[in-house]
Amino acid sequence: MNPPRISVVVPTFRRPELLRRCLLALCSQDLDPGDFEIVVADDGPSPGTARVVNAVRERPGSAGIRYVPVRLTQGPAGARNLGWRAAQAPFIAFTDDDTIPRPGWLRAGLAALEAGADAAVGRTIVPVPDVPTDYERGVSGLERAEFITANCFVRRLALERTGGFDERYEKAWREDSDLQFALLDRGFWTVSAPEAVVVHP
Repeated sequence: MNPPRISVVVPTFRRPELLRRCLLALCSQDLDPGDFEIVVADDGPSPGTARVVNAVRERPGSAGIRYVPVRLTQGPAGARNLGWRAAQAPFIAFTDDDTIPRPGWLRAGLAALEAGADAAVGRTIVPVPDVPTDYERGVSGLERAEFITANCFVRRLALERTGGFDERYEKAWREDSDLQFALLDRGFWTVSAPEAVVVHP
C-alpha cells in the first residue's frame, strides 16, 4: 500500500469520550481515507483510551488509526513527538482530543503544505455563551492565537530539523509557541490556512 499523504497526530490523556468525538470527526474528513492516517498518542496509556481507538477503527470506511502508548515521556509535547515520529507521511497535522475538526479541515491544511509552505495554521472557533465565565473568556483567546497545536500542520522535515516539541514543557502550555519560534529561527515558512477549521468547545 502507498503511504498516506498526511498523518494526523492526536495526543490524549484519559479523556475517552472527548477522544471518541474527535476521532469520529477526523473519520468524516472529505479526504479519501487512504490519503491520511490518524496516530493517537496515549500519554499514560489507559485501557479506556485503547478501547475507544479500537471501536472507531472498526467502523466501516474509517481512516487508518494507530494507537501509540506513551510510556517514557509525560505531557503533550512528548506525546506529540512520539506521534509524529511514528507517523508515515511527509506532512503532519496536529490537533487535540477535545477538538472537532470540520470536514474540510485536513484537505485545506494539506493543500497549504503541498503548495510549498513548511507549516500552516488553521482557524479555531471557540463557541462561548452570551455571558461567558472567566475561564471560557480565557479559552476563547485561542481564536486569535498565531500558532496552536489544536490546529496546525508541519512538514516532517521541519520537525526533524527543529527537533519537534521541547519535552521540558510537561503541561499543555506554550509548547506550541516554542515550536513556532523554532520554525521561525530556522527560516521555515508558515502560512495561514483559514479554511482548515476546528471547533474547540
